[in-house]
Amino acid sequence: MYKAVFAVYTLLVTFLSLQTSTNMPLGSWDKLSHFLTYSAFSILAYGVVRTGRAYIILCIVIVAYSGLMEIAQSFVPGRIMSVYDFIANTLGVLIGVLIVKFLGKWIRGTK
Repeated sequence: MYKAVFAVYTLLVTFLSLQTSTNMPLGSWDKLSHFLTYSAFSILAYGVVRTGRAYIILCIVIVAYSGLMEIAQSFVPGRIMSVYDFIANTLGVLIGVLIVKFLGKWIRGTK
């Protein structure tokens, strides 16, 4: 189930990232949307893997994927590649990892 949700989420992020844009409705919320999108991405990734090491590797892949999406946007009319978007994506993944780490410890009751 987690793998299917993760796959659909990945396709959704890809689709939305590569849409032609003539009007960006997010405005000043753009970086927050990047941050939240990639936080959710890394949280969803936790359900896909079995080990902590695999989770970290998958999160690194998600960061690389976000970079590829930014590069690909430079070829889409009305879109631009942005280092600031990439930074927001990366910070989102990092915060997602911290959330998983905190919740994982809380759920297991370990310190």
